[in-house]
Amino acid sequence: MSRNRYVRDYRLVENIDARGRIKTTYEYIGKAYYYVLSPEAARRGARRALICCAAGWLAFAGALLPLSTAARTVYVALPFAFAALPLGMMTALTFGQLSAKEPLEHRLADQAQNRCPACSFFTALLSGAGLLGEGVNLLRGLALLPGDGLFSLGAAALMACALTAHRQWKALQSAPRPGK
Repeated sequence: MSRNRYVRDYRLVENIDARGRIKTTYEYIGKAYYYVLSPEAARRGARRALICCAAGWLAFAGALLPLSTAARTVYVALPFAFAALPLGMMTALTFGQLSAKEPLEHRLADQAQNRCPACSFFTALLSGAGLLGEGVNLLRGLALLPGDGLFSLGAAALMACALTAHRQWKALQSAPRPGK
């Protein structure tokens, strides 16, 4: 993956300000992307995804706050704790998509089509792995605490929020207009 992936989409522009200093700015010269459905549908999808992210953060925090065996078991707590990384990325990307206006830059269109769905998928996968590990604890007969029920509920809620957010990305699909 290249760090300067979108460098060809921009041009540097040098201007002289009132003091005689050279100011360098950039100008977008790449393809203009437009939402496949409509800007209103995209805004609704981004809002729903942001609500899912907020609910996911509440579920994440609610699962880890009470004292539980799950939080002390490595194969349960580690995947669940790592779910915060894609959840955080998904939240930041959703804020960017919520403030985007047409025509979109290539970077924003690429994020909505590739990075956002991947983040929601990995959030669901990692929270599901934590939930599966809690099921293994139950089958092993470990002494479960009352907080384990809250952990399981929070992990299931986080997985549901991530899967619901995953469904919203179809509204944010964009493409360049044909013939332009």
